[in-house]
Amino acid sequence: MADNMVVLQKMLDIAAFRHKVLASNIANADTPGYKAKDISFEKELQKAVTGVSTDYEITESQPTLQNRDFNTVDLNIEMAKVAENTLIYNTATQLLSTKIRMMKDALKGA
Repeated sequence: MADNMVVLQKMLDIAAFRHKVLASNIANADTPGYKAKDISFEKELQKAVTGVSTDYEITESQPTLQNRDFNTVDLNIEMAKVAENTLIYNTATQLLSTKIRMMKDALKGA
């Protein structure tokens, strides 16, 4: 059970970091030359679970359309990514909360 909790904690850490990256994209939507960035949640979770690295690999998002000012932020795409990331974060939070509640109940019953 402890291993599952570690994975859930890592999921929360990665989702929180990804949220900062996505928020930065949104904040720079009107900055000329700004390149949208992201991290691969799945890749970072795999690295975290296997203990490979704690450094996140930030990459430039592939632009769907480049503005005249060479900014690659597409607000619709960024907002969709934020929604997806929020869902991941909330799910991990609920699962972690359930695990903790189960452990408390087990200890009360002992």
